[in-house]
Parts: sequence; C-alpha cells; structure tokens
Amino acid sequence: MKRVMLSLIVVALVMTGVFAAGEKESLTPGVTDTKIVFGYTMPLTGPIGFIGNQTLESVKAEFNRVNDAGGIHGRKLEVIAYDSGMDVAQAVANYRRLITEDKVFALLFGFGSVTRPAYSLIEQNQIPWLFPMAPPEDMMFPARKYLFSLFPTTATQVRTMAAWLESEGQFKRISVVYGDSASGKTGLDRFMTEAKDRNLNVVASEAIVETAPSAAVQIAKIRQADPDLVVIMGMTMQPAAVIIKEIRRTGMDSQIMVNMPISNSVLLSLIADDQPEGIIGCYWGEVEYSPERGHYGTAEMQAMADTLIKYYPEYAKAGSNIGGSVEHGLSVKLLTDALEKAGPDLTREKLIQTLESFKDYPTGKGSYATFSPTRREGVAGGVILQVKNGWWQPISDWIDVELPEN
Repeated sequence: MKRVMLSLIVVALVMTGVFAAGEKESLTPGVTDTKIVFGYTMPLTGPIGFIGNQTLESVKAEFNRVNDAGGIHGRKLEVIAYDSGMDVAQAVANYRRLITEDKVFALLFGFGSVTRPAYSLIEQNQIPWLFPMAPPEDMMFPARKYLFSLFPTTATQVRTMAAWLESEGQFKRISVVYGDSASGKTGLDRFMTEAKDRNLNVVASEAIVETAPSAAVQIAKIRQADPDLVVIMGMTMQPAAVIIKEIRRTGMDSQIMVNMPISNSVLLSLIADDQPEGIIGCYWGEVEYSPERGHYGTAEMQAMADTLIKYYPEYAKAGSNIGGSVEHGLSVKLLTDALEKAGPDLTREKLIQTLESFKDYPTGKGSYATFSPTRREGVAGGVILQVKNGWWQPISDWIDVELPEN
C-alpha cells in the first residue's frame, strides 16, 4: 500500500511539473521550446507591394541565417505574414488575427499610417511592435511601452532637413509637395512649424496621392510661387519620381530636395533620364549599399548582402534594389541580437528591457541607435546627401536632432 501511495505521489509531482511547464510556456505567446513566432503585415500586392515583399524577404533571410546556425538559444525563428493591401482597415484586421489567432510573440515593421488605429490593440495585448516605418510623432512621444521605432519619425526627418536648410541659408523661397496621407500631412505640419521657428520662407505647398500618374496640376501651382527649392516628402519613390519628372519637363530651375525614405538607388533609377544630378536628399546613415554603382558600404552591409543573396539569389542580379533589402535586414539583425542578449528564458518583458538597454548600437549604416524606458526612437538625425556623378554623396556631417522630452 505504501509503495502504491508513493508511486501515486511521484506521478502527481511529475504531472504537476509538466502542467507547470505548460503554464509557463503559455504565459509568453509565440514562444515554445523550439521556436519564436513573429507577425508581419504590409502591402504585398498593389503599387507599393514591392516594399512589403522586399522587407519580408529581409526578415526571412536574417531568420534563415540564424536558424541555420542553430537558432536563438535553440529556438528557430518564424514569421507569419499577411497582405494589408495598403488598406488601414485590412492592416488592423491582420494585426488582430496575428495577435488573437496566431498568438505571435511580437510584430515586425508595418507602415506608420496604420500605427495609430492599431496601437490600442497592441497595448491591450501587451505585445512588442518593432520598427514600424515612420510612425506619427505623437505615437512616439511620450514613449509608449510596446512601440520601438528604429527609423527616424517623419518629424525627425523634417527637423534634420530644416536644420540643414537653416544652416545653409541659401534658399529664400521654399515650396513643399507632400504625400496626401497621414505621414505626408504630418511632415507638412512639422515642416511649417520648423520653417516658422527657423525663419524659412515657405511660399507654397501641394499634395499628391500615392498612385498619381501625373503631377502637372501640382507643379503648375508650385511654379506660380517661383520657389528656389522644392521639398518632396511623405511619399514613396514612384510619386516622387513623377514630381521630379514634371519639374524637369517644365524647365523649372528650382533645386529639389527629397526626404529620407526616398533618397535611394530606386529613385535614381526611376529618374535616370531626367537629370538626377544635383538633387539633395537626406538619409539616416552615412553610407548606402549599391554594388552596381561601386558602393559596398560597411562590413555589416556586405555581410547582410551575402545573406540576402544566399537565400534569395535574384538579389545578385542587376536592378534588384539589394540596397533597400540590406537596410531592412540590418534592422532585423538588431532584433536577433536583442533576442540573443535577452537569454533563454524569453518573455516579452525581457525583450523590452533588453532593447531599452541598447545605447549607441551600431546599425551598420553609419548611424547609432539608442533606446531607453523614455526613448523609443532609435536613430535621431541624419546626413544630407546630394547626387554627384550619379550617386548620393554626403554634403554634411551627421546632424543630431534633439528629441521631444517625454
């Protein structure tokens, strides 16, 4: 009888341990003994679907690199991705599905324009959202616990450009063409504020939709104001190219300046026949990767390019825009470094605390990222570039931007 009772007690203790382990695992959705699952939603189809696919391939390439080396503390990395179609309602629905049905550990990337309507869902479920592109300034300040932006916000981008324009003092009549979107309007509002504070004279502004086939109407109105500088912000490369082509077609002698996300090789390819030489840009690093133009960037960029080509051989072909994918891949590497540092007993809270401990983390782009409990914007500032001999060349030192106090 004693032996029977002892056996029952042993079985009970073993089962209690099993259940306890199961309960511990269930406290961190998306984390098991063998994997960590992340969620992702961006446009994968439509006019800017290439951006979503490019970023997703960067995620998968870095995850594959880590997994082939044994994973993070023995766990393989996975990503579940859905197409948002550049529709805010669809994006929010996708986030809901990723959180409540797929039960992912954390969310990756996404466009800033859907940050605000989706964030309440993120906060309710206490899930980290890492590196959405250009989230609105009021989502970053004061700092929100679960949101980390590695990229400069639209406001920081505009501050960087305005600081340089003030220091140069050469442009007396400035006009703005901005994307007819939340990000574009945020950029315009911030630029107008900066212009007032820095005595920059803005003489005109016009909006353009993302899919506009022509900018004739907007540029005709801009021409009437006779600006010596046209600033293009809050949009992707395609509409920016449409605007630049129209400026060139009309013979305007105004200088052109574009903001961070579109100061890249894709824009130069789109306007190759329309005198890109001399266009001013802004970038959140000091170097860009473009092997076709003989620019191989940093050692970190070269290593990420090798990773991308290993898992996606098409990136070795001409015109693949590998530079953009390298940039996104390095952002994912910050995440994998944080997961490694967080240790084997991974929770969402540990990941958050680990990211908060990063100070002057080298992004691999010639810039450094810092997070803290009161700072969620990693890189604050940028470098002004200009197209010289067919490629973006730095024409300023690094411009630090003072972030708003929380």
